[in-house]
Formats: sequence, C-alpha cells, structure tokens
Amino acid sequence: MRNTPDNQSPPGLQTTSSQSEGARQRSTVVSAASPQSDYHNRNLTRFSWFPDHTPPVNDEYSQRVVMRPAEVSWRATKLADLEIRILEHIPTIRLTAQLRLKTGARPQPITFNQGAEIFIHRGELEMPQGIFPAGLYLRLPAGCDETADQLILRTIETSNVVTPASEDGLLIYLAAGQIAETDTEQRRINTNDDSRWLPGPVDGTEVLPLHGHGSGNAMLVRWHKKGAFRPRLDPFGEEVLVLKGKLYDSHGSYTAGTWIRNPVPAWQTWAGVEDTVIYYKNGHFTDTGLSTDAC
Repeated sequence: MRNTPDNQSPPGLQTTSSQSEGARQRSTVVSAASPQSDYHNRNLTRFSWFPDHTPPVNDEYSQRVVMRPAEVSWRATKLADLEIRILEHIPTIRLTAQLRLKTGARPQPITFNQGAEIFIHRGELEMPQGIFPAGLYLRLPAGCDETADQLILRTIETSNVVTPASEDGLLIYLAAGQIAETDTEQRRINTNDDSRWLPGPVDGTEVLPLHGHGSGNAMLVRWHKKGAFRPRLDPFGEEVLVLKGKLYDSHGSYTAGTWIRNPVPAWQTWAGVEDTVIYYKNGHFTDTGLSTDAC
C-alpha cells in the first residue's frame, strides 16, 4: 500500500474542485475500454461452489449500475444454506458478489484457490491461520503464501461496527478476477481497530486505507457528521458498497446494502449522514494486468 501521511487522505479520495472540458472528454474515451476486452482468450477455473450456467451480470462497463437490496434476488449455490447475490459477473473472468448464510446454518467449507478480495460484514471466517471476525478485510492474490483454499464460513449472532444489530448470520463481500498479476501483496486488516482510521477528505469524515497498487485503491470511508466530497477522478470509474447508514448523490439516496458502479460520465459528489460507512474501490476496471482467476 502507498504510504500516506497521518494528516492526508489516501490517493483516490482527495477532493477536486473542477475539470476542464478537454479532460472530461479524454476521460470519457478511456472509460469506454471495459474489462471485457480480450477476455475471450482466457481459460479460467471456476469456483466449485458457484452456480452452473450463470449468465453475465452487469458486464457493460460504460453503464452506471445501482443495485439496491430490495431489487436483487439471492440464489442458491452448490452448497446447502449458502446463497449468493451477484453484483457483477463476466463468466470465467470476473465476479463481484455477496455470500450469506442465515443464522443457525451449519458452517460451510468453501474454496477460494484463486486470487480473492473478501470483506466480512457479519459472521466469522476460519482459515488455517485462525478464525477471523466481522470487520476483517482479506486480500489474497493468486499464488500467495496465505492461500484461501481452506475456508470455513460460520454464522454468529453478534454484529460488527458497520452492521445493524438486528441483522445476524454471515454476510461477506467477494471480488475475484480483479487483482493485477503484478499485485502480489497480501492483506489481513481488522477494520474495527480505530487506530487505523485517518482524517478524511473533508471535515467530519475518516478513511481506512485497505490496499493500493498502481492506480488502484480500496478503502473504507465513514462520516461522523453530514458532509460531502468529490473524489479525484479515476479514468476508469469507481465502485461503492454502502455498509451502514445512507449515502447520497445527485440521483438519490442509497441505504445499507446498495452497490453502485460509476463509469466516468457518472462521476460525481458523494454525501453521507452521520454514521454512514462505505466500501470504496477504484482503479480495477482496466484489463491490463488483471489476474486470470475468477469463477
């Protein structure tokens, strides 16, 4: 991860006042290149638990996508009691999803023997290295020492800092096929550790950097009071998952569980109310150097 001074926001969340029209036009042209290009020549391995014959989902990267909790159906996987909410899917290439187990479901062993990025909303994740609680951010590049080929998902009835107390069970965020081959750094970060949070881009906000490689960044952002900021432009767009509270932009408001993918033409200001927490990610839409590991 890039070194960030204690009094400075991490790259990707620095506020920006304005752009020239020429810069806007150049950015729009770049955003037309999607992760789909040249993917048909890749022969990738599926996760054994992933549903067969799953069609592409949100595979047009020039389009803004908003997936609200009430508008997205969960579907069964090949493992009993384990369900998946597919947010983005290019078959055998790329996957962004959430996995859940309902309270009382038996633990489920699953394999992630390809590169994966995981955030635990609720529940626990057991690995050979130990049992990790809600709030853990885990990044496992393909071929890393700390492999994820032996994972057990467990439900508990205790919620973490970014989860309403009324929700139990297990819920994790999963991204696969999005780690560059040159990105070999492993991450295991406890986001419940307040000492990791840094001052945010505007007063009343904080950020917790999770990972940075090249132009890509992953982080949590939280609001202690109502405020707004405009992230520095990423020429390929951005991804946001609302973990807690309510997020706003010029199109409306978004409650916890909403997933948003913005191409450059939709790039805009984000605003949050007190206690809002989001997962923010950018720099992962280019196909240059992407790992050939997905379902």
